[in-house]
Amino acid sequence: MSANGVPDVLTYSRLARVVNELKQQADTSRTETVTGQYADITSAVKGDIGGVHLIQKAIDDAKIFQQNLSLAANRASGTQAVLGNLTSESTRIGTSGLASLAGDNSVGIEAVSVDAKSTLYTIFASLNTTAGGRALFAGDATDTPPLGSVDDLLADVKAIIEGAVDAADAATQLDLYFNDPAGGFETTIYKGGAGDAPPVELASGIRISASVKANAQPIKDMIRSFAVLANYESLPSGSAVERDKIANAAASLALTAETNITGMRAVLGVAEGRIADRQTQYEAEEIAMTGLYNSKVARDPYEAAAQLQLYETQLEASYLLTSRLSTLSLANYLR
Repeated sequence: MSANGVPDVLTYSRLARVVNELKQQADTSRTETVTGQYADITSAVKGDIGGVHLIQKAIDDAKIFQQNLSLAANRASGTQAVLGNLTSESTRIGTSGLASLAGDNSVGIEAVSVDAKSTLYTIFASLNTTAGGRALFAGDATDTPPLGSVDDLLADVKAIIEGAVDAADAATQLDLYFNDPAGGFETTIYKGGAGDAPPVELASGIRISASVKANAQPIKDMIRSFAVLANYESLPSGSAVERDKIANAAASLALTAETNITGMRAVLGVAEGRIADRQTQYEAEEIAMTGLYNSKVARDPYEAAAQLQLYETQLEASYLLTSRLSTLSLANYLR
């Protein structure tokens, strides 16, 4: 009797190979169902893997630019907030000082003096603020608070006023202190960098400045005006008349500083606008490139799931056949 129906080694080998192939195909479909992409991208794009990599690089670059620009936008926004506060304080104290001096209101000017001193501490704290791990007003010394001690500043200004012959002499000495590169402000109070903070990269090779330093002239003028008003009781050569001239000049300088700081805010606002525009462009670019990328490598999850179900059904049938074949023997076959 022929025994051709008896399963042999070759039969098992063929079945094992089929089962293994089905398992691999099922695993591939399972992965594609989860990831939403073809497992074999090279085959899906007909060998144009270089083109796919270029698209992916464009997506990655757009994301990196968006992250960097978002950080730059937050820093610029923080800078604007501080500058906005400086303009408000300059207007308030400058206006109050001039009004009190014009009305010969000794109580009022004394109140302005106390206010100026208190506000000066707040201003220093604001200018020493950080965002994204960077000191906003320290120039290229991004890890250093830009301003030193308010008390040292007040003591220096007090000594200048008390040692002056008159208001004109005080103004000259204050100019040297605040505006000369070798003056006390630059050598003792300002501790930031000599250069500007790193510019914002809008695109490859395109950069824009979006920072302000604490030793910018309008800010120094405001600090000077507040420091002088805070030392209102100091008398140059014992003259109350000269003292009021100095205070009046300081209050007027506060209003001038407010105008100039507003100009700085306008320039910064232009940079903020360009940053926002670039963010929008990179968001659109990422969406477009992602759509193009998906059109080449995306796998329909429903189709992948249906294919997976088919492979699993075939595997179940193969396992059942294997189980039945394993129970066969010559004796069972001959029955």
